[in-house]
Amino acid sequence: MKESSFVSAYLKMDEESDYVLQNSPCAFLGNDNKCSVYEYRPLACREYPHTDRKNMIQILGITEKNTLICPAVAIIFEELKKGYL
Repeated sequence: MKESSFVSAYLKMDEESDYVLQNSPCAFLGNDNKCSVYEYRPLACREYPHTDRKNMIQILGITEKNTLICPAVAIIFEELKKGYL
């Protein structure tokens, strides 16, 4: 699938001009709760939950949003806050 086709079929731009999934859970999440396109998943999925970036400050907003949908991100975010507050 071409990138432009993927973007128009599965993504939307949020209020912060970030591409996000149109639907949640992901359209590629199978009934077994596993990714059905795992070997071909986009880079954003490969890097999720994006908590190991050198410039974490650049994505704190989206990371905070991810805490609402991913328990692992919530735990990591709380640990990061302890180290910086």
